[in-house]
Amino acid sequence: MTFTPRSELAARQADVAGALINGLVTGDVPGVKGLFAGPADIDDPAAGRQIDGGLDRLVREWAPAHLTQVKSVELTHTTTGSDGRFAGTEFHLTLDKNGADQDLDVVVISEFHPDGGLIRNRLYYRLARVTGVQHQRTRILPEEPIHLEPFNATLDEYQRALRKGDPDEQADTFSPDGAFIGHGESQDLRDGVGMGTYLGRENVRTVLQQMFSIGDEEAGHDGADHAGAIIEKLNVIADDTTTVLEFNIVHENHPVNRTSAGVAAYELGTDGMIKEARVYDEAW
Repeated sequence: MTFTPRSELAARQADVAGALINGLVTGDVPGVKGLFAGPADIDDPAAGRQIDGGLDRLVREWAPAHLTQVKSVELTHTTTGSDGRFAGTEFHLTLDKNGADQDLDVVVISEFHPDGGLIRNRLYYRLARVTGVQHQRTRILPEEPIHLEPFNATLDEYQRALRKGDPDEQADTFSPDGAFIGHGESQDLRDGVGMGTYLGRENVRTVLQQMFSIGDEEAGHDGADHAGAIIEKLNVIADDTTTVLEFNIVHENHPVNRTSAGVAAYELGTDGMIKEARVYDEAW
């Protein structure tokens, strides 16, 4: 067996994810299909899951490139799991939307065949950045986890606080200068266009308090404690500094028990606390 250092493997996998994004941007159907070890399989916020034949239109008319113009693509982060089976690759795109620049951050969750080809991909990004309309993405993975790696104790506490609906405990898992990056377009959740970027633990605390307050209102919850939400851990990809978690949020107290699919990349600082939480769900 040939051992490939994780840094080298991560670089290769990032190159494959970059080729996928560039193929979507340019509408290169053969190029995208050629990245796969078998049938091409992509799940996209706008097009849903498309395999082989149905994938042609997704590639030719990928929403960020079809409804706007993609001016640039930049690789920002890559996380390769310990066994090399999964990777989470994050990109920053600059779009020309009606003559104005628009940011779009995309994460590609890739599953790889042992020979290095792709098996399947799930893309996550805020579709509202493209269409201008807030989008809800429902469950796209089953309840049973598909791949789990060890979860950092700080992140366990973050998840427990979310389950309890405790914004203070959740904010306290961040470094004093930590950041919550929601990739939305407003600081105020009541604007309904997604969570923006919140710099510093106290700003993170403020938006989490608002998030739980809105959740309580939607759930008709008026008790002393917040309603909270359940996080189903479905796919955990971790390296030395970053944990990428693919999940479903189950709002069990919501009138229709709403479930939202998403992924987040949690990067820890030297203090062991959360330096950045980069969140790609569309629940808020």
